[in-house]
Amino acid sequence: MPEIKNTDIAILGAGPGGYVAAIRAKKLGLDVIVIEKENLGGVCLNWGCIPTKTLAHTVEVIETIKKSGELGINISGMEINFGKVIERKDKVVNIQRGGLEYNFKKNGIEIVRGSGKLVSQNKIAVKGNDGTEIEVNAKNIILATGSHASSVPPFILDNEGILDNIGILSLKELPESMLVVGGGVIGCEFSGIFSTLGTKVTIVEIMPKILLNEDEEVSELIKKVFAKKGINIYTGVTVKEVKKTGSQYTCMLSNGESITVDKILISVGRKPNTEGIGLEETGVELDNKGFIAVDKYLRTSVKNIFAIGDVIGGYQLAHVASAEGLAVIDNIKGKNKEMDYHVVPWAIFTLPEIGTVGLSKKQAEEKGYKVCTGMFPFKNSGKAFVVQETEGFIKIFTDSSTGEILGSTMIGPRASDLVHEIAVAMHGELPVGYIADTIHAHPTLAEAVMESAEDCFGLATHKV
Repeated sequence: MPEIKNTDIAILGAGPGGYVAAIRAKKLGLDVIVIEKENLGGVCLNWGCIPTKTLAHTVEVIETIKKSGELGINISGMEINFGKVIERKDKVVNIQRGGLEYNFKKNGIEIVRGSGKLVSQNKIAVKGNDGTEIEVNAKNIILATGSHASSVPPFILDNEGILDNIGILSLKELPESMLVVGGGVIGCEFSGIFSTLGTKVTIVEIMPKILLNEDEEVSELIKKVFAKKGINIYTGVTVKEVKKTGSQYTCMLSNGESITVDKILISVGRKPNTEGIGLEETGVELDNKGFIAVDKYLRTSVKNIFAIGDVIGGYQLAHVASAEGLAVIDNIKGKNKEMDYHVVPWAIFTLPEIGTVGLSKKQAEEKGYKVCTGMFPFKNSGKAFVVQETEGFIKIFTDSSTGEILGSTMIGPRASDLVHEIAVAMHGELPVGYIADTIHAHPTLAEAVMESAEDCFGLATHKV
């Protein structure tokens, strides 16, 4: 007979959606059980955001050292120990994972280690990692099972030579050469990282440009930066055939060229983890793309079962999953809170960094807005000169008649942080003039946000 556990909320999956929901639920006085077959933190902590950005910081330090001569600091014989780079990445992940385990323990959140499957709208059967059988009965259930990397022809993921995000973060030796299939966010981040570490990188992208969903000038600047780093970029091209010879892979491209590399990274999208979790048995419906269908309250077709994060599609960002988790807990508490995606900032950790929130100029115009664009280049920023990072710019898109901030895109130093000044203003429904009129400390990179706002009125002091 299985062991029986009863709770207010059962959460299937402990990624950034599931674990945030669990902590909030417990703080609000609800009993909660989290079912997770692997480590707490999901892809984000273990195989995504945190390890990748740890490597990105290493690369940022390397690039700073390369420019140290300008500062009067002479450094010769710089050597990159890839083993120690990976060792620190693992250490950071382990510390963060340990902190999350402690948070669960401190808040009295029970973790059931194993694979869960819906049996009914109130019951999850769990096969424990130790072979035990557990039955979790819950008044409400949250599905937060995440996603996994997609395999695309002619590639078959093996995480030895043909890698997904897990495989590339598990490398023990730095490859001499690598083909990156897909020039989106993940592909561009890893391309920049491994190129700086010393790998010869080639990107193949089926679309006409890399970072297709970003501002055109942002995409062009990253392309120029990558070219300077020696990264070859093929756009409008696919891989038709791949052959393995020894430890290398020869890829035939649709333009007739061939490339031979040591490793191949597949970064062309992710699929939801919906198989084998009992959706059909309980009547939880999928949408036409294979994601779990939810309403504006994140409720599935079964009224007491909710779903959040990558498994429902949408933005597929860790912080959005967390926000969805908080919204679900509010709704379980009876608040009827609609999930609001109006202001969702996101960042791309290339060098220079990219930060985006809200609508692009094109999207705003398609919605019928007459758009005013305020722009300020970092080459006119004193602080950017101080920190040796003058590439890039900040753009703010506004309704020309009301000053409403519709969106922003930026590329340059600390763009991943600066974008939140715009996000807060948008969330507070503040017109762009509030940013322009707010005194900003000097010298700071944040002044570039202020001057971009001023440029919406043609009044940016340092724009020349």
